[in-house]
Amino acid sequence: MTPGPSGRATPGTPVRTAPGTPVRTAPGASGRTASGTASIAARISQVVAAIVVAVVSVLLLVTMHRLQLTVAGVDLPVGLVFGAVFQFAASTFLWAATGARLPVVVLGCIWGLMVLPFAGTSPGGGVLMPAVIAQKAQISGWIVQGIGIVVPFVFLGIQHLASRRTRPTGGSAGSVGRRV
Repeated sequence: MTPGPSGRATPGTPVRTAPGTPVRTAPGASGRTASGTASIAARISQVVAAIVVAVVSVLLLVTMHRLQLTVAGVDLPVGLVFGAVFQFAASTFLWAATGARLPVVVLGCIWGLMVLPFAGTSPGGGVLMPAVIAQKAQISGWIVQGIGIVVPFVFLGIQHLASRRTRPTGGSAGSVGRRV
């Protein structure tokens, strides 16, 4: 490892350690430091990214949630399926782009707030997501709201369970890095 001008190792150089010692790495693209914390600027950019993705997600899901495709006389809710797939892809993108869970949590939390203006009566008197039309409940509106809020948290749960399975076990130096 070559020391840089500050006397510390330059980012991107290999870190040599004795067997069994933990390896601390330099800050990466996600803004995380060796101690696992992130700078305020990195957190702010993660939240801004989540807000931008949430705006796109709300607009897409609200406009497409009623889309249906009739196949062999059966109406398939393609808009809701698209919404669930898109929200899962948006969660995956935010987690992969930032390396943090914060933007995915922000996506799930802020989605419900951003959809509220579409759930009520607009200034022109129309409603994009009415609860009832001609005495028939509009379940797709409720489902799309659930998709927008729940899918990011389901993604985080899946990601958390997957990361628990791939963590190295404790014990001797020979078992470091072994997956269970």
